[in-house]
Parts: sequence; structure tokens; C-alpha cells
Amino acid sequence: MKMNEVPVSIVVQLQVHATTKEEVINKIADNLREKGYVTNQKQFVQSVFARETELPTFIGHEIGLPHAQSEFVKSAVVVIVRLQEPIIWNEDNKVKLVFLIAVPKIAKNNLHLKILAKLARMLMHEDFREKLATLNEAGVKDLMYKQIVEEKGD
Repeated sequence: MKMNEVPVSIVVQLQVHATTKEEVINKIADNLREKGYVTNQKQFVQSVFARETELPTFIGHEIGLPHAQSEFVKSAVVVIVRLQEPIIWNEDNKVKLVFLIAVPKIAKNNLHLKILAKLARMLMHEDFREKLATLNEAGVKDLMYKQIVEEKGD
């Protein structure tokens, strides 16, 4: 199954102010609820943190990659957040970019794992990370859409 066979939305939030991981995840969840991707913000946040307690989602290069497959997600979405200032993600690891993957519980073929793997591969490339750090909202959304949804770069 190709990713472009399943609708995956991209949401971009730039210059977000947050001082903790909890605060940024709650802000993302609030935005997803407002946009209609999440039906129950509190329960969705609990799903994200339940996954986070299994294994922290810091992946290096000041990037956090939280994700949840939840019954409170209506449709698959990847949220890209660029923080105003780095925050502590876990232990002494600081994060400036957050990619939150939210997928419905009923999604088939391990969709959230496919998105996660694709993002992890893309984020290994310094030029890609630099673009994410400097592009405007439309540019980030376009870049992510081309990389995730259209399957380029595989």
C-alpha cells in the first residue's frame, strides 16, 4: 500500500511558544480538535503520552516525534511544529521541531508506522532539516506533502 492511497493531512504550526513537552502536545491537540481531526482532546493527549511512556520519542537533531493510533482521531494527520525556543523533551534532550503523527485506531496496514518510518528516513538528511527550519508555513506544508503523501524520496 502506498501512502498516497490513504488520505494524510499535513498541519503546520510555526513559532509556537511552549516551555514543556506537555504544553506543546496539548497545544497541538487543541489545534487538531479545532480543525476536526480529534474528537476528544483529553483522551487523545492521554493516548500520545501512553505511547511516550513506552519509549520516549526524541530522535536527535532537536526533533521530537510523538505519535498515537487512537480511537479519538477521525483521519490521519501529521502536525509539524517549529518552537520559538527549544524545550526539554526527555532527560537532557532538547527539541525545537515536533512532528506529531495522529492516526485513527481503525487504520489498516500499520499506517502510523509507515508514516513514522518515512519521517525518520527524511529527517536523517541535514538539507531536509534545514528546509524545515527556514521555510514559511506554506513551504513546509508543500515540502511535507510532497515527501509523505506523494511518495517522493523513496
